[in-house]
Amino acid sequence: MEALQNQETITVSRREFKYMVDLKDRLYLLDALNKILVPDAYGGYNGYRVRSVYFDAIDNQDYIGKMKKKEFVKRMRIRIYDTKDETAKFELKRKLNGHQVKDSVIITKDDAIRIQEGDFSPLLKYNSPTAKLGYELGHSMGYRPISLVEYSRRAFTHPNFNTRITLDNRLRYTHMNTDLYQEEPNYQYAMPLRKTILEVKFEKFLFSQIQFALSQCNLEKCKVSKFGSSRSLLEEFYY
Repeated sequence: MEALQNQETITVSRREFKYMVDLKDRLYLLDALNKILVPDAYGGYNGYRVRSVYFDAIDNQDYIGKMKKKEFVKRMRIRIYDTKDETAKFELKRKLNGHQVKDSVIITKDDAIRIQEGDFSPLLKYNSPTAKLGYELGHSMGYRPISLVEYSRRAFTHPNFNTRITLDNRLRYTHMNTDLYQEEPNYQYAMPLRKTILEVKFEKFLFSQIQFALSQCNLEKCKVSKFGSSRSLLEEFYY
């Protein structure tokens, strides 16, 4: 536990572009990217599960910022990859004009449970400015868990230019249950199963081989937001 409390914040800063691709292009990209980049070590051919509980302020400022397409938006979430994980990631994401910064702090499962129950004080145990900012936001602005999101991910990386490309499908959510560790939540699907969200992330330069592979696909500008999709009930009845 002491090692977790004294860890440094993990910061990732890069540009991000999101597209929607169909099944044919997904299969093509899985093959092409496997030859160009390094496949993520987890999950095998079918990838791995990603589950997040999202938070928002009492006035829904993060959702409103997204809906109004403000230049600066932020997200607060806790993420796990398996309900049996003994640790979780507390994350703050900020995006300004397409440039994304994500700060992550590894916390214990017990602390993750306390935070999703509305007690942000466990974050003060961690020697991290991100954890302290999370505590301040949580208490001063009334942040609370608002939705649970899950999807299947295939990821490819390269050490140069902080390059990472992900293909996410089977996007599903529930705004009736925010228990991060429940085995089988009653999800709704946010998009057709044949569709995949392609996220292209990099700093400064994208390899020409990747640019060529992407040019062979029918890329649609992605209008599906994982956070936004999970708040469909709010949009339908309040905004």
